[in-house]
Amino acid sequence: MSTPVLPPTELTPLEELAHAHRPAQLAVLGELVQALSATTAVTHLLVRGSLATGTADRLSDVDLVVAVRDGQLPDLMGSLDALMSTTFGTLLPGWRDTIVGNLGGAGFVYLLPHDDHLLQLDLYLCPTSAVGALRRRIGPRLLWQGPGAEETADADTQTRTAQELTRAAEVSADCGHLLVQAMVLHAMLRKRLARGQQYIAYGLLHDLNATCRDVIRTALVPHSRHHGWYHLPDEVGRTATGRECLVELTEALTSPPVPDVAQADEALERIVRLARRIAPHAVDSLTDEIAAYRAYQQLEEGLA
Repeated sequence: MSTPVLPPTELTPLEELAHAHRPAQLAVLGELVQALSATTAVTHLLVRGSLATGTADRLSDVDLVVAVRDGQLPDLMGSLDALMSTTFGTLLPGWRDTIVGNLGGAGFVYLLPHDDHLLQLDLYLCPTSAVGALRRRIGPRLLWQGPGAEETADADTQTRTAQELTRAAEVSADCGHLLVQAMVLHAMLRKRLARGQQYIAYGLLHDLNATCRDVIRTALVPHSRHHGWYHLPDEVGRTATGRECLVELTEALTSPPVPDVAQADEALERIVRLARRIAPHAVDSLTDEIAAYRAYQQLEEGLA
């Protein structure tokens, strides 16, 4: 069995300088490799994104691909939140990533307190049977490969796993999941604004406004047969509360398409405010998480 790469014991002065200024995320990546490689269900760990290309900065994500034996993937997905919370102290439950492309598995985003800010962890779980195609498609760097990693699950197991992934992707998000989504998208948006990436910020604000819409529809019309923006005024506007929510949503949609940080913060606060009114159970279930998230945002502002 191979092990994570450790820094060399003897370094030249130049290497010492490079090691001293290595991205802080490498320490988190090493801890992830150590924890996940101890799980017998995991067969491969691969890194992608800026850490793989050597272009990471303080705000960069940790993008890790975790290949899991096909028959054990559903169970690991079900226990992933508990593993990430107890082992790494993640701030929120994992958000099922709807932005990442379909690579034959499922993506999850976690926010991890690290060096007085929230580090974004992008974990992509895929069946071991799909890891070869994934590697050919996106070219991640292999960090670790476990024993028996080349063993292939039988066709029935592969089919059942694929069906389970499809079912999980089709489950509708409730208001609690949507609040987690809003906080994760808000964290992404603030990072892009800090980097001056206006085009990406525009897209993330749109996603955040769509989350506001989904909170309203999910809370007030939970059995709606419509999606997106279709029939929204007709469905939601039947009650005084619904019409008031639509006023808030209209305000969100008429705000600047590329916000500043204050406007991004207001977009999140609008969602929490609406949810507190129309889905109080969801806010109550995440009271500690919402407070902790706000505290970290304030801490980051103080350090900026």
